[in-house]
Amino acid sequence: MLSTSETIKDLEVFEGRRLLRDFYHERRVKNAIEIKTLLECWKLCRRGTEVHFSDGRRVRLETNLGVRLGTRIFLEEIVSRNHYNLIQGLVYAGAMIVLVAVALYLAGSTLWIAMGAFLIEALFLLLLAMVTAYSPVDDAPSSSGSLGLSENLLTSINGSIHEMTNAVSDLFRLISQADIRQDVLLTRLTENISKLNAESTRKYSEKLEQTNALLRELNENSRAQLQGIIQQQQQSMQQTRRLIGLMEHGDEEEA
Repeated sequence: MLSTSETIKDLEVFEGRRLLRDFYHERRVKNAIEIKTLLECWKLCRRGTEVHFSDGRRVRLETNLGVRLGTRIFLEEIVSRNHYNLIQGLVYAGAMIVLVAVALYLAGSTLWIAMGAFLIEALFLLLLAMVTAYSPVDDAPSSSGSLGLSENLLTSINGSIHEMTNAVSDLFRLISQADIRQDVLLTRLTENISKLNAESTRKYSEKLEQTNALLRELNENSRAQLQGIIQQQQQSMQQTRRLIGLMEHGDEEEA
């Protein structure tokens, strides 16, 4: 395999940016995990001094870019060009997560679920803002068509962010209204419980009075029956005494 060597100033120039894109595509084919390829490209942007390709080509960099400038070149040439659609999809997925979390909160779940969903969506929006801020500039002179395409892309991005902001505002408004509804429902529930307790107490008092009246009537009837039984026993004893007296008187006459 023929080995060639060349030297370029750094990765910020046109040749360096093209070299970085070639390195990304080569490593992407070799690596099974995309995150590994991204880390290798980021490392090359920050402190790379020499690049080796599988075809034997070797490129030496005169200077490395450092963390700040290297990260900017990495975002412009790698992330923005190859993963912008993925990041935008994550933003829409985060909006869906927010909707589901708010629905769960309105159904009675804890508030921390909704707050966690808002935090995830905020991180996705921050990532989208960073990638959009470091969108690559066209290398060749831009034509009117490409300018129009870029303007349409920015308009679409701004419209999406505006719609998401309105959606988040509406969700916060729904949450506040839900809190107010819960307070009203709690107040009405307390009033209904108080009314039910008062009604139950009144009915219980009425039943207790009726029971007491029945007990008093039963007590009076029992006393009357007991007095009647005592009177009957007294009359029976008197009749028995008279009968015994008559029998004794008859025996005396016979004697």
